[in-house]
Amino acid sequence: MKMQVLFSDIAKSGNHYEILDDSWLDAKELPRISPVEARISLVCQGESKVAVQGSLKTVIELVCDRCVNKFGYPVDVNFQLIVEVASDENWQVKELECTTTDLDTVVLAEPVVDLGDILRQQLYLMLPEKKICAKRCKGLCAHCGADLNNDACCCVADVKDSPFAVLAQLNKE
Repeated sequence: MKMQVLFSDIAKSGNHYEILDDSWLDAKELPRISPVEARISLVCQGESKVAVQGSLKTVIELVCDRCVNKFGYPVDVNFQLIVEVASDENWQVKELECTTTDLDTVVLAEPVVDLGDILRQQLYLMLPEKKICAKRCKGLCAHCGADLNNDACCCVADVKDSPFAVLAQLNKE
């Protein structure tokens, strides 16, 4: 499938794409557990501006930041944005003023919409800041490295190593 669309190739009624091919994202970068389902509509809003509306659905494989186990993370996002070609006359003013509409605007150097790039950006925007497999994930033992979700740790906590040991001694007195 052609992943780059020239502004001039967009019909007056708009172009609609159903993307089931996941070649736009390297499998090593973000492995997928389920196939990608994406839909994108492009509608011209003048010679240098295109409205993009779409959805993206898949399940990607992430590694938990606490227990280092792999888990499936569902992605189901609807998005809307504007892509426009930068004009020489107002680029300096736009850097000084930013409205909420500007946050959903992608400025391009040339009049070509890269569908793969848009999908990649939307997927990365959906990734959690902290990747946790479950709300109750206990993580790994700091001493022996045991997965506390599966095994009970045999390590004995040494109170003297704790930064709060001094406070515990004060409490006893």
